[in-house]
Amino acid sequence: MSTIGALGAEAPATPDADEARRAATKELSREIYQDHPDLWDRFWQWILDLLDTQSLVPGVPPWVSTAIVVTISAAVIALLILLTTRLTSARRVRTAPLSVFTDDRDAATLTRAADEAAERADFATAVVERFRAIIRSLDEHGVIDEYPGMTALEAAALTHQSLGEHPVVAPLYEAAHLFDAVLYGRVVSTRTQDQQMRELAEQVAQVTVPVDRQDALVGAPVTLPGAPA
Repeated sequence: MSTIGALGAEAPATPDADEARRAATKELSREIYQDHPDLWDRFWQWILDLLDTQSLVPGVPPWVSTAIVVTISAAVIALLILLTTRLTSARRVRTAPLSVFTDDRDAATLTRAADEAAERADFATAVVERFRAIIRSLDEHGVIDEYPGMTALEAAALTHQSLGEHPVVAPLYEAAHLFDAVLYGRVVSTRTQDQQMRELAEQVAQVTVPVDRQDALVGAPVTLPGAPA
């Protein structure tokens, strides 16, 4: 037999697909391929190492180590809550009060918008639009002089200056605070609040400036108390 024929006889036959798959499976099952944890395993082990209180404070009993870790964690959480609260309060303080009006609709148009919103149970819009209608009505009847950028509390303060201790003043301050709270999203308006605003609108519709106070209003400065004195 020739040399080439001998080499050909000794060469292994090419494995078919099933044999190749079995060989690959057998190779991958070797222990050398099982010694390397995947990314999730390494991450989980890192978490467990962090929670191992004995390794965090070596040389002390486990319960002492645990107590130290719990105390520090509680202090950090409390500090984060305090900082978050102060930052939130600071942002609220820095936020400029919102203007009452964003357009020139008259009181009747604003009232219709409030009624339509209430019919579809959109009480946030109803409360906001009806308060605007109330303030616009006070302007139209000469009780106050509306100006660009006027806030809800400024409108209430002007009404207080104009009407003195009129029964409508105190609920108007409350309505002004509600108006701001709704616009800032701090409260969810309800049907009850809509009804309160309707009642206030009815009271305001009957208001006129007392004759004995008309002269005193000329040149009177605007003050912004949180509520009428």
